[in-house]
Amino acid sequence: MGKQKKTEVPSSAQQQHAMIGVGASPERDKFRRTTHPDAQWFPEAGLGLFVCWGISAVHGDIDLSWGMIADRPWDKRRQVTPEEYYALAERFRPDSFRPERWLRAAREAGFRYAVFTTKHHDGYTLWPSAYTDMGVQKYLPGVDLVGDFVEACRRCDLKVGLYYSPPDWHFNRQYMSYRYNSGKEGSTIAHYDRRHQEIAALPVKPPGWDEYFHAYIRGQTLELLTRYGKVDVLWFDGGDYPSISVEEIRSLQPSIVINPRMHGQGDFLTPECKMPDDQPTGWWELCDTWGYGSWGYTKRYEELRPNSWMLTDFAKVRGWGGNFLVNVAPRPDGEQPDSYYDRMREIAMWMNYGAEAVFGVERGSYPAVVNVPTTIKGDVWYLLVPPDFSEPLYVKTGGRKICDALLLRNGTRLSVATESDTARIDLPTAERSGLVDIVKVRWTKTTGE
Repeated sequence: MGKQKKTEVPSSAQQQHAMIGVGASPERDKFRRTTHPDAQWFPEAGLGLFVCWGISAVHGDIDLSWGMIADRPWDKRRQVTPEEYYALAERFRPDSFRPERWLRAAREAGFRYAVFTTKHHDGYTLWPSAYTDMGVQKYLPGVDLVGDFVEACRRCDLKVGLYYSPPDWHFNRQYMSYRYNSGKEGSTIAHYDRRHQEIAALPVKPPGWDEYFHAYIRGQTLELLTRYGKVDVLWFDGGDYPSISVEEIRSLQPSIVINPRMHGQGDFLTPECKMPDDQPTGWWELCDTWGYGSWGYTKRYEELRPNSWMLTDFAKVRGWGGNFLVNVAPRPDGEQPDSYYDRMREIAMWMNYGAEAVFGVERGSYPAVVNVPTTIKGDVWYLLVPPDFSEPLYVKTGGRKICDALLLRNGTRLSVATESDTARIDLPTAERSGLVDIVKVRWTKTTGE
């Protein structure tokens, strides 16, 4: 018998995207990436802060929106019924929401842009939208959390990114199942209602419902594009909705950068929680959670993953020419966890010497030419050495000569030995920092110098 092909289990991101229709739009073939001069900051940005937040934070042990979907294969422990979930809106009181404090800490740590959830799949709007009663306009009259975020970004010199979910589980509550994979073609899984009770069939949408829903998405998107001045990034999350065209978006915000998760194509690619198998071409951004697995706030995971993880993934992304959009969810009162500020201070210290290796650089040739992620600036290569990497560093020289190799943190000169077309650089264990260490390699300008 021949060797059986291993079945690859879909990731949690893939399972979620299948439910919300990421990248399935008929607009796919029409898209052309922006060439606007004021949009060209994006591939140089390097580091962005994702802020996924909403009423789920009040509960403290369910993920944003997904906590109301029963039988999720990636997280079966933490779930509530939709009725219980939406009751959290009554208790959502973000009295300590002062985004300038935590955005300034991010800017000092080298972050260049921030993306904020204006509305997740649960439908709760963090700005006073005229198109729904599920949001701050009903539960927090006079409050505009999106507006506060945008103004804080500008004061902190961060590019403004707005996340918007076209899928809306409150708007469509009468016509959807709150059980994962029910209703999927060929599935025998029963539907669940808002109390997670089985129902024989979902009610049929009345004529014109889809058009009504598209008008709702369009109206809310227009609100976001016209209320807050210049918006630098529009981050959709789900699609196949012919609600608003890219052309109309650009007519209102000419320099905006758009992701591909509604129109099927975008100015940049958006892999999630996993590095691509191959180095992407063009603009791209990896999004991931700094916490342990949840996009929304959960109390048990307030302690963020260490910077050994964060900087390792940041180095991989920059070595392949992408941006790293890393998520931290505020507490229900609007303040960030204490560990957030600890992590930002440590990254700011790392950036004191490391910034030159991750900003204003070109992508390197990892793993084809060098055995760690690498960035390039003229005749200088920066080798970004992960904390758990213990091998010698190998660089294929292509006939060129290395002038010197320095540990960027303290200027220590490292031993370089060249044999044939491969240079070996030794980084002593005693010189390791526990974070990403950077070896600065200077080449001669021409062969033989």
